Amino acid sequence: MITFRRILFPVDFSARSAAVVPSVQAMVKRFGSELTVLHVVDLPPAGIAPPEAAAWATLIGADRLRQQGEIALERFIDREFPGMPVKAESSEGDPATMIVDYARENAVDLIMLPTSGLGAFRRLLLGSVTAKVLHDTAVPVWTGVHAEEIAAHPPGEWKRMVCALEDDARDLPVLQWAAEFASEQKLELRLVHAVRGPEECEDNPSFREFLFNIAQEHIDRLQAQAGTKLEVCLQIGDPGAVVHRAAFGHSADLVVIGRGVMQKPFGRLRSGAYQIIRETPCPVISV
Repeated sequence: MITFRRILFPVDFSARSAAVVPSVQAMVKRFGSELTVLHVVDLPPAGIAPPEAAAWATLIGADRLRQQGEIALERFIDREFPGMPVKAESSEGDPATMIVDYARENAVDLIMLPTSGLGAFRRLLLGSVTAKVLHDTAVPVWTGVHAEEIAAHPPGEWKRMVCALEDDARDLPVLQWAAEFASEQKLELRLVHAVRGPEECEDNPSFREFLFNIAQEHIDRLQAQAGTKLEVCLQIGDPGAVVHRAAFGHSADLVVIGRGVMQKPFGRLRSGAYQIIRETPCPVISV
């Protein structure tokens, strides 16, 4: 059974962090999870930083930043999680590294992140922190809706889910995970696949049919191995746009994608994974 016994929610106290609090609350309630809220103060590591960085840390007052971070974390939890049992954790260092290390060392089952921050951490959470966590952790990662104007449904209201598959045999465990999760949570599940091809194939029906047949055969093989018979949406285009259209068209509350290749040495974000996370109109769980 897929469950999230321990959820890690890293925060930077931005509006984006606060915006996903209802989803975190609902996820904790739905799965009876233990919740840890983590704040990382980004300071140069002592003994490793160059003299210039050490001088900078002394100048701004590292101790003062640590204390301010702890106070802000306590206030954030009191304000956003009143009456809920929450474990508060403060750390310092590279935010993405601290998040990944904490999740590994404390048997975290799910990391929940906004896709971007506001204020001082906007640049980090928009790109490097989220991307590095996705790249380095083996833990499933929930990412919130990137678009400012779209509000995600909390887990208690989920009805439909989409699983995005690539033309890769490594997607079998992704399909199996999505099918098991949808079954246990009583969610309607559909598959979506972005067919790769030149734009001119839209005007070439025979070539378009050829590409679709190849893609369908691949998905059929995956479904046969997974023991599923799910409806499949095939569209030509880049993964972000295709998954975006499919999620809107099926009124999806959640999208599941795979990212297993990213944990290998010299790995990279799977083709289109970050684009899907940025463009999808609902939360994404990457497994």
